[in-house]
Amino acid sequence: MHYPWIFMKYRAEIDGLRAIAVLSVVLAHANFSVFGGGFLGVDVFFAISGYLITTVILDEYAKGTFSLLGFYERRARRILPALFFVLLCTVPAAWVWLLPDAYEDFSKSLMMATLSLSNIYFLKKTDYFAPDSAEVPLLHTWSLGVEEQFYILFPLLFLFRLKIRTIFRILLAAAIASLVVSEFGARHFPSANHYLLPTRVWEILAGSLCAFYVFGRPRRLNGPLALAGFVMVLVAVFLFDPTTRVPSFAALLPIGGTCAFFLFASSETWPGRLLSFSPLVWIGRISFSIYLWHQPVFAFWRIRSSEPPSQSAMCVLILVVLALAAFSWWFIEQPFRYKKIGTRKVAAVGAVCAFILVGFGTWGDLKDGLPFRLAPDVRNFIKETTWSEKCLFQVKDGIPAVPNEECMFDAKAGKTYAVWGDSIGASISPALLEALKLRHMGMIQLTHGFCAPIIGVSTARDEGAANCDTFNQRALAYLTQSNIDTVVLTASWVNFFNSPYLQIGDIEYSFTDTPVSAVAKSLRDTVLALEASGKRVVIVYPSPLFNKPVGEVMAGRIVKGDKTPDFGYSTADFKTNTARAYSVLDAAVPDNVKKVFPEQIFCNRSQEEMCFFGRDGVAYIADRGHYTKAGAAMIVDQLMNEMQNPKTQSPAGVEIN
Repeated sequence: MHYPWIFMKYRAEIDGLRAIAVLSVVLAHANFSVFGGGFLGVDVFFAISGYLITTVILDEYAKGTFSLLGFYERRARRILPALFFVLLCTVPAAWVWLLPDAYEDFSKSLMMATLSLSNIYFLKKTDYFAPDSAEVPLLHTWSLGVEEQFYILFPLLFLFRLKIRTIFRILLAAAIASLVVSEFGARHFPSANHYLLPTRVWEILAGSLCAFYVFGRPRRLNGPLALAGFVMVLVAVFLFDPTTRVPSFAALLPIGGTCAFFLFASSETWPGRLLSFSPLVWIGRISFSIYLWHQPVFAFWRIRSSEPPSQSAMCVLILVVLALAAFSWWFIEQPFRYKKIGTRKVAAVGAVCAFILVGFGTWGDLKDGLPFRLAPDVRNFIKETTWSEKCLFQVKDGIPAVPNEECMFDAKAGKTYAVWGDSIGASISPALLEALKLRHMGMIQLTHGFCAPIIGVSTARDEGAANCDTFNQRALAYLTQSNIDTVVLTASWVNFFNSPYLQIGDIEYSFTDTPVSAVAKSLRDTVLALEASGKRVVIVYPSPLFNKPVGEVMAGRIVKGDKTPDFGYSTADFKTNTARAYSVLDAAVPDNVKKVFPEQIFCNRSQEEMCFFGRDGVAYIADRGHYTKAGAAMIVDQLMNEMQNPKTQSPAGVEIN
């Protein structure tokens, strides 16, 4: 069988650029902070793919030999064998190491990655830059979804036998439109902008347009311009960081540099010779397998480790990734891509693998993560380690009635408390309701996901917080006009005050530019408005936002044989984690306002200054911040004691700066 793409002119320097791109991604995901913009290696990959596949198509199109089925076969041989092999290898690791919720999510991603739809799945599920994204084994397949969707649509344009110049103009217009939309999307719908083809396609088309530009004419080699292009890519990798939302106009720097390298570099120019260095070329040739392996290897290591991996551990893991990539490149990629394996055999093997992967994913999804995989004590622990989402409204629910009748409990009692806040408030509310019932008091719950109870301040660029300003305005209006006696303000303060972007009034601020004094003033104004209407106000101060779900860590220790695990957290880490939140709250909350300090409950100086958010097999935090029933009961006990205490106390034994 003859494969024409084998005989196209090989450019070793492009493989060298591939190596730079994949190493940037790997090192960024390994948490080497100097490679803050390493995720842009994916953008460079998009441009490289567009350039190379368009070069092949144009050659065939000009000769009259272009075949849609032939194109699809080449893409399938290039992508699917290695992808399916890595996906199959992740299943045993997920089976052994993932708890039910994580396994259910993994099963869905397994299906979507097989069907080239994982970018759409992760759009609805995972923020690419969220802290927990590092533990999502198949998150990186979103980019394959984008490419595969492009590969399905792009060659259709060549079926109409249009002139090459006409096709070029169509693609140029599409690329410009996509670029403009991506800039708008980076500001207004960042998740969709990151994951979906319409706002990504300009990066791929940039490479395609370069292929059109040089088609049928000799390239004008220029070493300084090639070097400038390479430097543009490096500048983006080293100077950008995860707060730089791309695609957008900002991505013109790495994409423009990549295009300049296509147009002006060759092995005859010294930048081209630099990137033709044989170790770089070898890494570039196995770059697809490196990309496939790195995320699951890193993710499963993080899942199995109770602490973040050290840089030395990550270096070892990178070597493991290189070894696995070399294996799959030699024994999987090469045989399917180049050897004379018939089309029918390729189709049959692909169909069987796809059936197995989709079937296995469907099973895990429909059966709630297959909890039978786990021992009974682990299953029981997981069943108990949950948090309440009752009366927790989300953007998808629209603006709820304030108050909502379903969230009013004994509201006609002599005294009534209101809980106003986000999901942390929802997790505390059932325990507070039980305590109030014993005292013949009522409760009203006003909780909305992502909405801290501060008038005029909300997280920006976070689609979950879209309703917050309206919800909070209605909540405050209701509370100030009601007969409610006490208002409990609570939120995921650490997450909120450390948000990458905050909206204060009509102005959006990045984390580094946020005027803390303005945020504190808005919170103080909110508290004063409540007090002016005769309400007592209670602030529940924050617990840390943990790197790993407390419940999962404890469940993992039960799996390993510790039947009554603890979850310890140093007081020093507590202080560091909550420092910014404390600084805002301390500046904002008047001295007469009652305060509940979780560190009074969970921290103990007598035990090496440790805080415990799980003791003797009982978790007080379900995930990274929400209180379990047991943890919420401890917070509520402290809250009720505080309400009976005429003086507001500061944290006992813990100094928060």
